[in-house]
Amino acid sequence: MDIITPQRLYHGTTDNLLPSFQTKLLNSQYWRPGRDFGEGFYTTISAGQARKWAYKAMRGSLQGAVRACVLEIELHAIPDPCHPLIFLSDSLAWAEFIMLHRLVERKGTDPCDRHPDIIIGPMADSDTGKIIKEALQLNKDAHWFYEQITRTMRGRRLDSLLLGNQVVFSSESWESSLKLVGYNIYMGGRWIYHDCSSEAQSL
Repeated sequence: MDIITPQRLYHGTTDNLLPSFQTKLLNSQYWRPGRDFGEGFYTTISAGQARKWAYKAMRGSLQGAVRACVLEIELHAIPDPCHPLIFLSDSLAWAEFIMLHRLVERKGTDPCDRHPDIIIGPMADSDTGKIIKEALQLNKDAHWFYEQITRTMRGRRLDSLLLGNQVVFSSESWESSLKLVGYNIYMGGRWIYHDCSSEAQSL
C-alpha cells in the first residue's frame, strides 16, 4: 500500500519541552493512554489546529510560566514495513476505535491485537473525556458515542471536514522519517517562527 504523505505536519506543545523534541521527536515513555487513537505522538496537517492544542497545553501546564509552542515537522519517508490505519471520514468504525482507546487507563495496555504504526483520521469535536464518563455511567454503546462526538455543544451535526485532522505516530520506528524543521512560539500576542536549519548554521 502506497501512502502519499503531507509534506508538513504540526504538533502543539509548550516551549519548556522544546529541548526534548529537538533531541528526539518520538519518545514513547511520554505518550499517554486514554487518547483518541491510543498512545502516540499527535500531529495535524493544520497549523491552526496545532495552535489550539498548544494553547490548551499551556493552560494545563504545571510548570509555571510557559509559552504555547507549535512544532513544524517534515515527514520525508515511510518506514518499511508500515502498518497504517486510515479513516477517510467519521464513521461508526472510527467512533468504536476512539471509544475503545479512550477507555484505556493503564499505560502499555491496548485493545488492538496489533496497534497500527500510524493512524490518520478526524478528531472528535466535543468534550470526549466527559462523553466517555457519561457513556460508562449510562452504559451507552458506540452508536450513542458516535452521535455525541460528531456534534457541537448545541447539538448541530458537523461535517467531517470541520472535525479537524490528526496524524498519530504510534511507533518510534518513524523517528528517522521525521525532521523538526522549525517551531513557532507565542510571544507578546504574536507567533514568532524559528528555523531549525538557521539555528544549526549559527552554532
